[in-house]
Amino acid sequence: MQWETVQHLDLRHAGGRRGAGAPARPLQPHAAAFRASQAIVAVAVGTHVVEFDALTGSKIALVDLGARVVRMAYSPTSSHVIIAILEDATIRSCDFATEQTLVLHSPEKKTDHVSIDTEVHLALTPLEPIVFFGFHKRMSVTVVGTVEGGRPPTKIKTDLKKPIVNLACHPRLPVFYVAYAEGLVRAYNVQTYAVHYTLQLPVDSTIKLMGAGAFGFHPTLEWVFIGDRGGTLLAWDVSTERPNMIGITQAGSQPITSVSWLPTLKLLVTISKDGGLQVWKTRVIINNNRQPMETHFFERAAIETMDITKILTLQGGEAVYPLPRIKNLAVHPKFNLAAVIFQDMSATEAAKNKAAYTREGRRQLFAVLQGARGSTAAVLKEKLLALGSSGILAEHQLQAQLQEQHLKG
Repeated sequence: MQWETVQHLDLRHAGGRRGAGAPARPLQPHAAAFRASQAIVAVAVGTHVVEFDALTGSKIALVDLGARVVRMAYSPTSSHVIIAILEDATIRSCDFATEQTLVLHSPEKKTDHVSIDTEVHLALTPLEPIVFFGFHKRMSVTVVGTVEGGRPPTKIKTDLKKPIVNLACHPRLPVFYVAYAEGLVRAYNVQTYAVHYTLQLPVDSTIKLMGAGAFGFHPTLEWVFIGDRGGTLLAWDVSTERPNMIGITQAGSQPITSVSWLPTLKLLVTISKDGGLQVWKTRVIINNNRQPMETHFFERAAIETMDITKILTLQGGEAVYPLPRIKNLAVHPKFNLAAVIFQDMSATEAAKNKAAYTREGRRQLFAVLQGARGSTAAVLKEKLLALGSSGILAEHQLQAQLQEQHLKG
């Protein structure tokens, strides 16, 4: 199995306001979300949110929100509506059917602002037209209706006096998760806010958790996946009154920022803060004579590493130097589709490095071709593929060079 590019979405004419004299270069998209039942993706770029057909790349709608999106998600109660937190700290809904926006909540202070890199938390439930949101390490959560005339903003004081580091809603059940610092996660009822259960390692555990960086959910089983900020990946079975931890592994030392279930492949994919992508398969060994071992639940999946150079250059795209790091991965809940969001690279850094990388790539390619004169095609192919792994050229570009060299003899 491997990652393949389906579409490069054309965002060159989207973005929003630019200052006088600013270069008219395309802005870097910074958020993406899929509609739950259709192959439609919304992309935030600048002050705009653009809807695309994910299979054809055709633009469907464009709405200017007046400020950049920090976090966004499609409303599970209204498929054509996006709920977003903006840089001006407002919560807004964006209706693509009417191309209208609605302010759901404004900050108490007009001077309150957040940046693209600020951690803000957003959670939507399919059972009610409401949104839970909060700012990182605050002690409270706010809930507000997502439709005009809906529930007024209400601040919820949770029962634990700990900093809140993440929020999530169960995709099917009336359960709202609040993640606290030091790894504790508490499940509340979305209507009464009564405590259902707590997800917490045993007191005598030698593993130190820092708090949930991301949540993921199995589409049919009552499994909750939690990616910790210390790099630990956990799985909990919440189908019983007392949830059981069924899986745990150390995915690395970097904080896990994204956890998603790939529904068609039945695999779990995680993204870490440094851009590292890992894919996991899950297994439960049922043996009545042996205690289940949580450390055997997660296994590395047999899927190729995402070749960023190849992803960027296929389907009419072009290489970017230096190679950008993955910021986030939006996965479609039903289809075999994912949208990759890359870290923003300043124009200065990109321009400075592109020429150097291009010169270096040509120099290496020339050296390989010169050194392989008289060699067999297999030897030349091996050397060219080794060159491609450095990120200078994509594999399909190397194949073109190989074919050209073969024709020349």
